[in-house]
Amino acid sequence: MAIDQDLAEQVRSLLRDETTSEKYIFGGLAFLIAGYMAVAVGDEGLLIRVAPDAEWITGDPRASNAMPGRAMRNWRSFSITADSTELVELVAHSVEQAKTLPPKK
Repeated sequence: MAIDQDLAEQVRSLLRDETTSEKYIFGGLAFLIAGYMAVAVGDEGLLIRVAPDAEWITGDPRASNAMPGRAMRNWRSFSITADSTELVELVAHSVEQAKTLPPKK
């Protein structure tokens, strides 16, 4: 599966002030913070870590279950392009959520 290279570059740019690592996983490119996946880029948009109560994301018509047929309460797939005005806010939310997780041992 190919990834949207323009979207990946835009996410990479938004994460430039964070200590991240990148890993190809689930057919996309994942951006990890402190060992936790914060956001991933695939061929059709983003997979983002969300707060379970983040209605502003989960209620968006472009957002869908991360894995069709399987509910994952902290993950949403988001159909978005590199030039979308919401990208900054979505990536920032994902980073914030990853930073709330306990340190990995």
